[in-house]
Amino acid sequence: MKKVKLKKKRRFKFRIIGYALVMFLGYELSFNIIMNLKLVNSNEDFIKALMVDSNYHLLYEKKANDILSKLFSKILNVNEPVSILENTFHFKANDAAMTYVSNPEIEEVKKLDVNPTVYIYNTHQSEAYQGNALEGYNIKPGVMMASYILQDKLAKQNIKADVMEDNITDYLNLNNMKYSKSYQASRVFLEDALNKYKDYKLIIDLHRDALPKEKSTIIINNKSCAKISFVIGEDYDTYKENLTVANKINDKIKEKYPTLTRGILTKGGEASNGIYNQDLNPNIILIEIGAQENTIDEVLNTIELLAPIIGEYINET
Repeated sequence: MKKVKLKKKRRFKFRIIGYALVMFLGYELSFNIIMNLKLVNSNEDFIKALMVDSNYHLLYEKKANDILSKLFSKILNVNEPVSILENTFHFKANDAAMTYVSNPEIEEVKKLDVNPTVYIYNTHQSEAYQGNALEGYNIKPGVMMASYILQDKLAKQNIKADVMEDNITDYLNLNNMKYSKSYQASRVFLEDALNKYKDYKLIIDLHRDALPKEKSTIIINNKSCAKISFVIGEDYDTYKENLTVANKINDKIKEKYPTLTRGILTKGGEASNGIYNQDLNPNIILIEIGAQENTIDEVLNTIELLAPIIGEYINET
């Protein structure tokens, strides 16, 4: 009888353990499904979410600390917070961990209630930067991320900027167009934006170049920065107006940071695009920030220097 009772107790214990294990696995699976629905996987959505909620990154940290995530996916490096936000959010240290505290300046940006004066878009939305530090966040830093960073830094200058949110890659695919037709695709969205609002004082097509790191990088104020260059087409009647805009901004850069700019490149003729949609408005310029080997940190450092200069230009226009 004692042996029978012992067997029953053991079975009961194993059954309880089994139920607990099933409940635990059910919870973990449900948690992962919900987390995957909440986490973004694009640069611009990640930046937008962080601008709204400075603790948004904690979702990633929580997922990274989850048991199933550790077993079945690459563990996120949560000990190195997203570096591109180092000047947008303050860090508050304690013995346990590094936690984010909202920057009061963000509230001022949200209250910025003025007409937009700058429009930023990316004809080549897929142009990327080096992003090893962000791989764990499933974020590939690129020119679209740079556009949102520039928008935020301009807001600190009390300048409101709109950023194109249309997906040029989808447009190309839907219309069976090759990548080489990207300027035709961006032209459609740009014309739509200009029809809705005609008073932009500056319109920036933000790109990155393709250069070796040593040619696209410079140290300024003990920080590694991505160099800037301008491209203006010559194959339209009013190109000198666009060139004047580029010259004014480039001159201001040279006055403060002579080594930051690589200058202005004008292109025309049969072997070149020669227009870059700049014929649509005399305030359109193409700016290249860095190249493929630059990090988003270096791009951020450059934008922090560039935004006040653009602010000066806008205020003088």
